[in-house]
This record gives sequence, structure tokens and C-alpha cells, in this order.
Amino acid sequence: MTENCILIQEAPKPKIPMLIKGIALSMSLFQLFTGIFQLTAMNQRVIHVTFGLVLIFLLYDFRQKKNKKITWDGTVLAGISLFFGIYVFSTWFKKIGAIGMATPIHELVFGGVFILLCMEAARRTLGRVFPLISLFALVYARYGEWLPGLLAHKNYSFERIISSMFITTDGLFGMLCGISATYIFLFILFGSLLREAGGGNFFINLSFSIFGHVRGGPAKIAVVASSLFGMLSGSGTANVAGTGQITIPLMKRSGYEPYFAAAVETVSSAGGLLMPPIMGSAVFIMMEVLGVNYPVIMKAAGLIAILYYVGLFMMIDIEAQKTGMKGLPKESLPKLGKTLKEGWYFFIPMVVLLFLLTYSKVSVTRAAFWATVAIPLCTIFGGKKGVMNPKQIIDGLISGALTALPVIAILTLGGVVLGMITLTGLGLMMSGLLIKMSGGNLFILLFLTMIASIILGMGVPPVAAYIVLAILVVPALTKLGVYPLAAHMYVFYFACIAGITPPMAPDAFVAAGIADAPMMKTAFTACRLALVIFIIPYMFVYNNALLLIGTPGQIFLVSITAFFGVMALASAAQNYLGGKLTLIVQILLFIGGGCLIYPGWPTDVAGFIIVLFISWCRIPDTLYRYTLGLFTHRETHFSAGK
Repeated sequence: MTENCILIQEAPKPKIPMLIKGIALSMSLFQLFTGIFQLTAMNQRVIHVTFGLVLIFLLYDFRQKKNKKITWDGTVLAGISLFFGIYVFSTWFKKIGAIGMATPIHELVFGGVFILLCMEAARRTLGRVFPLISLFALVYARYGEWLPGLLAHKNYSFERIISSMFITTDGLFGMLCGISATYIFLFILFGSLLREAGGGNFFINLSFSIFGHVRGGPAKIAVVASSLFGMLSGSGTANVAGTGQITIPLMKRSGYEPYFAAAVETVSSAGGLLMPPIMGSAVFIMMEVLGVNYPVIMKAAGLIAILYYVGLFMMIDIEAQKTGMKGLPKESLPKLGKTLKEGWYFFIPMVVLLFLLTYSKVSVTRAAFWATVAIPLCTIFGGKKGVMNPKQIIDGLISGALTALPVIAILTLGGVVLGMITLTGLGLMMSGLLIKMSGGNLFILLFLTMIASIILGMGVPPVAAYIVLAILVVPALTKLGVYPLAAHMYVFYFACIAGITPPMAPDAFVAAGIADAPMMKTAFTACRLALVIFIIPYMFVYNNALLLIGTPGQIFLVSITAFFGVMALASAAQNYLGGKLTLIVQILLFIGGGCLIYPGWPTDVAGFIIVLFISWCRIPDTLYRYTLGLFTHRETHFSAGK
């Protein structure tokens, strides 16, 4: 990129010992190899987990901080992990012929120690919450009969518990580990290489060139940049840290309060996990559980991701109207034509990925492999300065492996939670309990599910929250008639935006730190901006056409009505439509927006009548001109009403 570009102000990369770099590079090369040459499931998973545990213990110290030097305790734990990896790799095939026989005492000891190692690895990378959940699952499996009512079950011995977790494909090396080893790592590597090549900078510059000059431009830049960057990062917190370094200071310089600037970046970043084509790690788990291919989930997520950002875009635009915020001077922004000319080739890897998945219909792993290989090749079109050199490629491969470590820790330990829930039958019991609590009312059950998703998502990453909720809550939703894909998307959606909700709002707290703003005020402001966004999951549960399921006519109609419904709800939530609203008008807008969202032509007609009537009375301009103001630099002044 040239002087025309606004580069992300990244923090200096921490020094990483050469041994860790070498192991990380080896891991990435191994994973690329498996993208083309599929290994036996157990072999691939064991090597994947062993690499992950060794790197975690060498990189993270006991205080959960990254090491500049390898510590003695990390070396010991990494060595023990390597020993167990070699042991499992060399003995698992023999265990197939020993099914039904008593587990040797040394294997029970090895299994117990290995479970503790996985808990410690998760604690070092993620904190205490998820390891405590897995510990609770183990205790529940052993002493469940002490609990009352539906939660009670027959106890299982320590031998049964450990033998089902170790050297089998049901526990630590089970389905979740397989998803990490087969799919997720390759997509993390794809995003890491694309960022290393300069793709992150390009997408942020692109958002600056398109929206920098419009009304409330700096905040709208944050929305667009975070949605584009989120496709690469797959993490709300990483998204905040990546784009927030430039968008938050820009919003502050433009006149936004620090807490508001941080809140905008928080909500924008959380939605990045919903943006196709990469999305978050949980998507691959959803794919396996539902038995559908990846393009089905991408298609289902597309429209709701657009509605997410339309809702946020509207909230920010109305805020800009209320406060009189203007855009940035065009001369200070990257030129659109020049930006595209310098970085258009960064679209090539994404086109390759989508083409292979949707048209050629190759396996997800092969599509991810070739899309990753396309990244350094496509930079040839960037001229001499744009071509990725060997050092950049190696750095991208190393960064990809290190970025994947928390996901490996989650999904490996998640096998314990999944295994214990399956063993004890807790999933079926919890479904019955939730249906009983809701009285069989779908709306109440959806509300309870939302609360559970947000509470769980506050303490653990979205992928961990989704794992637990998909097992415990989704069956209850499907029993009440919710379409399975809609049920899974519902809990995934709320697990993603849990990072913005207090009291534990990691995304909001990272943004507040960058903005030097009060943390709780930032989190509560983010929730206010996301008010409309909280309604969207209810929309696609009641109307599956929002997941692009149905005839083209149905999908088109619901897209139009949902778009205007979101606009109406945003105006009602902000209490502004060309001026402050009276309470009656605000209530009517809520009702009109709700009618447009609820499926059925009678409610659609009623909603359009209400919203158009209020818009005509409140704004002497046409709806088209009002909407056009979203994308122009001019200030639109409205009268207080007719």
C-alpha cells in the first residue's frame, strides 16, 4: 500500500523464542498437508492436540501471559504432553481389539493426568471458567445421583469416566477435536496469511474510502471495517483489537465521546463472527451436528448478518443526526479507485474459497487449502512491493498456529463436557426441564434460551458457549417445532453478542481500554446500540425465509419487510425521526416495526401502513431521500413534523 492508505496501528509483536516458532511452523505445515492428504481420524487428532498442548505450555506461563523466555514448568508440562501424545499415537490401534476388557491401571493414571493437562492448557489460554465447567461435568458424572429430581442419574465409576475420555474418539479426541484438526485450523491459517499479506489493511482502507465522508462517517467506518476484518479474524475480541486501534481514535477526534466510540467498535466487532464466508469456529461444529455442508450455513447466515449491520448502521446514523456529526474531509481519505487498484487482488482468495465450496463442491478442507495457497500467489498482482516474501509467509504460518491455540484448548476440553453430557443423558433431561419451565410456550423458551446464551457467553468464548448450548438447549427448541438450522443459529447468534453484555463483557472492555473510557458505561452503551440487533434472532426463528429457506418470492418479500422493520425499530429505540418523538409515536413505531418483522401478509400490510404514515407525518422529505442520507455527506434537516 502507498501513502494513500491508512494502516492499522498494530501493537509491536512480542518476541517469541525460536523453538516455539519452529514448532508452530511445523504444525501449520502439517495441517496444510492434511488439507490435501487426509490421515486416519485418530492419528490426525492426536498429532493436532499434541502440537497444541506443547505450544500452549511453552508459550503461556502459569499467570496466563505469553512468555518471552521458555519457563521450566512449561518445559516439563510440554514434555509430559509430548510423552502422552506419543503413547496414544502408538497404542490407540491396539485398543480397538481390547474393547470390553478392563482398562490397565497405568492407562487410568495417564488418562487422569492428561485430562488435568487439558484443563490447565485451557486455563492458561482462556481463563478459569471453561475448565471449571468441564470439572463440574466430571463431578456430575461421578456423583449425579445426589442431585434431586430430573437432574439425578446413575453414578459412573472413575474407571468408566476416564476410559471413555482417553484413547477413544468419544472424549478428548472426539468430534470437537476432529472439527478443530480438520476444518478450523485451516480457516484460521487462511485469515492469518491474508492479514500478513496486507488484506486487513486493504479492507479497512476500503471502508474508509467508501464511508469516510458520509454523515457520522467515522462510526460507519468502524461498522464496515469490523464486518470485513471479522471475516478474517473469526473473533470479536481480536476484531476489536485489530480495527479498534484506528477506528476508535478516529471517532474520538471527530467528536464522539470515548465511551460511545468504544461501544460502536464493540458492537461492530461482535457481528464479524456472523459474516460469511469464514465466520466463527462454531460454524464448523454446527455443520457436523446438523449434517449439512458449509455453503448451507454461509447462505443462512448471509441475510441475518446484513440485517445485523443494517440495524447497527441505522442506530449510528440516527445518533449522527441527533448530534450533528459530519463526515471526514474527502481529501484526507484514501481514494476508492486507488485503493481498489492497489489491493483488488485480496478478493481472489475469497473468490477461490467460495467458488470451490459452492460451484466445484470440493471438500471444505481442500477448499481451505487452495484458498490459503492462493494468498501468496495473488500478491503477484500487487507489484514488487506487494509480493509476499518468504519471511512474511513463514510469519503468517507461525501466527496462524499460535492464534489457533485457544480454539484447540476449547475444543479438546469441550470433548469432556460433551462426553459427560452424553454419558449421563443430561441433554435430554435439560430439554425436558426447559420445556417445563416455559410451559410449552415457544416465545418464553426463546427468551430463556437468550438469557442462558448471554450468561454463558459472558464467561467463555462463543465457540465454547455454543458447544454447551447446542447440546443442552437446542433439543428443547426443536421439540417445540423450531427448524433445526434456525435453532442452532439462534444460540450461536446470542453466544457471539454475549461479549458485549455486562457485567463480563470482554469485547467492550478491550474497546474501553483502547478508548480510555469507563468500562461499564461502554458496555451499557453497546447494549443500547444493539437493542435492535437483539430482536433479529426472534425474526428468523419465526420466519425461516430470513435464513434464505423458501421460494425466491418469499425470501424477497421477507427481506424487504425485515429491512423496513429494522429501520422502524431503530428510530423507535433512538426516539428520533427528524426530531424527538412523542411517546405515542414511539410506541406506534415499535408496533409497526414488529408487524413488519412478524411473518404473514396481514401484519406486513399493517406494519407498512403504520411506518409510512408516521414517516410522512414526521418528515416532509420522501423516505427515499431520508434513506439516501445514510450514504451522503450532506446534512438533512427535517422539520419537527407536519
